[in-house]
Amino acid sequence: MEKGLYNPDCAFCDSPYCALLNQKSCKKCCMSKLEPEEQIKAGEDIFFVVEALPENGLEDIMNAKECALCRPGEDEAPGEAQRYAQFDMGHIHPLVPADQKENGRYKRAASMVIPVQLPVCDDCRHKLNLLYYLPLGIGVLIAALGLVATSLEAVRIPLTRYGRIIPFLVFLISVCIGVIVACIVNRMLRRRIERSMNTRAKRIPALLELVKNGWFPIGRKDGMISFSFTKEKLDSGLLTGENQREALEKIRGFGREGVALVAENTLKRAEREQSAE
Repeated sequence: MEKGLYNPDCAFCDSPYCALLNQKSCKKCCMSKLEPEEQIKAGEDIFFVVEALPENGLEDIMNAKECALCRPGEDEAPGEAQRYAQFDMGHIHPLVPADQKENGRYKRAASMVIPVQLPVCDDCRHKLNLLYYLPLGIGVLIAALGLVATSLEAVRIPLTRYGRIIPFLVFLISVCIGVIVACIVNRMLRRRIERSMNTRAKRIPALLELVKNGWFPIGRKDGMISFSFTKEKLDSGLLTGENQREALEKIRGFGREGVALVAENTLKRAEREQSAE
């Protein structure tokens, strides 16, 4: 967020709403691309997001020193946080009619979305990467071996004696075997990983308050969360900045009715700045 600068086209520049959006510059902020009426609606959406957040927002979650995914034993401690596991959580928009909520399931046009960053240890990251890539790799390898085998003359020619389509059918069988083996390996790894890790939102202590407030992870249908891992935290975007509590308290104090008033005052202040120049 640019400090001390006022964008005459933005109704929330240098305001608590601007602080939560945490953009590197006004040019990169989504607000600057909206009309004044749309900016006010976006400000109301930010208010609805704030109302459904914990008191300190996401700051306590992303600044934790211990791994959020470890499930240690009685005499053990969680691993030291070394990376960040990122994913999105959604929340049904409070103004959306019931018939558009699809039984409480995520629908982009009817939901609010926030980025979540969980501190994780390298051990948990390694286990999850195995789950994400090992079954797929095994399945692809089996299918590739079937393709290579049926491409060799020593294999293909004897098979064609029973029909020209037989080599192709053998390849299809290898693909099916690869899919089946990949599913079996995935299930085995998932069961093993869930004994030592928290991979579902309701089992991750850091997310319990968000889940209680109606937030749910976006992605897989089996309940597990699909993470992407980074060495550093996001440096821009909604709820990625520091000192979130102050901005949250101000926005909660303004209320939904105060969004338009804040926008009006911000634009008037920008006009005074311009006229003074």
